[in-house]
Amino acid sequence: MESEAVQTAAVENGEATARSGSAGTMTFLGDDPRPFTYILDGFAFYPMPPPTLSTSWDVHIDDLKQMQLRDDDLFILAYPKAGTHWLWEVTSMLLQGKAEYDSRPKEELMVEFTDLNKLEKTPAPRIFNSHLPFHMLPWQQMKEKRTKILHVYRNPKDSCVSYYHHLNVFDDTPIHDMAFNDFCELFFSGRLPLDNYFWHMKQFTTFSQENPDVPVLSLSFEDMKKSPTENIKRLATFLEVDVDDKLCEDIADACSFKKLKKGAEIKKVWCDYPENENKEKKQTRIEFYRKGEIGDWKNYFTVAMSEKMDAVIKERMEGLPYGLQYS
Repeated sequence: MESEAVQTAAVENGEATARSGSAGTMTFLGDDPRPFTYILDGFAFYPMPPPTLSTSWDVHIDDLKQMQLRDDDLFILAYPKAGTHWLWEVTSMLLQGKAEYDSRPKEELMVEFTDLNKLEKTPAPRIFNSHLPFHMLPWQQMKEKRTKILHVYRNPKDSCVSYYHHLNVFDDTPIHDMAFNDFCELFFSGRLPLDNYFWHMKQFTTFSQENPDVPVLSLSFEDMKKSPTENIKRLATFLEVDVDDKLCEDIADACSFKKLKKGAEIKKVWCDYPENENKEKKQTRIEFYRKGEIGDWKNYFTVAMSEKMDAVIKERMEGLPYGLQYS
């Protein structure tokens, strides 16, 4: 029987939900006829699956929930633009025991965008990463195997700005020509692809509280930025890997923002993302590293916008154990 966390995750964001096995629904933004999101089990995806998937969103998610896990699998879970790439590279280096970038893009192990047959063939240890909620993951096995789960989060204002620039790269979506203040309203009302920031944080907290035997480590983007070596040591302890101070310092240096951005050049990620099924696909280079700063939101939020969103944040984050840092 599904836990309260999983049942809640499927319905809490207020969307009409369709249970597993039934097709999701396409939604549009205002009067714009271009598809905006695809709603499945109450969760918003990008309108069309990427070319890395050979099935529909519905089939892929059903299969994903049944995926067989190994004892040494790891999951990095986060809302988009919270520092997933950063944590993935740090984790890979700790498990390798050397401050060298993994030759693979992390997208090859991003479970919502990669066919299961490829994930199943990936050699151990598999550092899976995802923006999905628990009810779309193989959560029962994660509980049974006590799979280690890493969680990285970032203050919602900087997350909003970063996500705005990330989605803007697709010039055939409604986001491309959208003013930031309009995007901001969508972000804080939970109407974007890959869903709602606050709902994501709440469902993660609920799962963690209901399953205390599942090892979970939460790290903030801001703490990683301010004290990288200290947090890498903390991560190493959680992963149960024996590392010395020198390696942690080397990893902190290799995973500084400027070096990560430069290193990403050798692992270029492209996406053929169509406006709809009938339109010719266009290849777009995906840039995951922009500024990597704390407080860039101040360059985008007006005083009035900031005050309005502060009230939303206070209400939606009440009772959640996360200390948000804005500078």
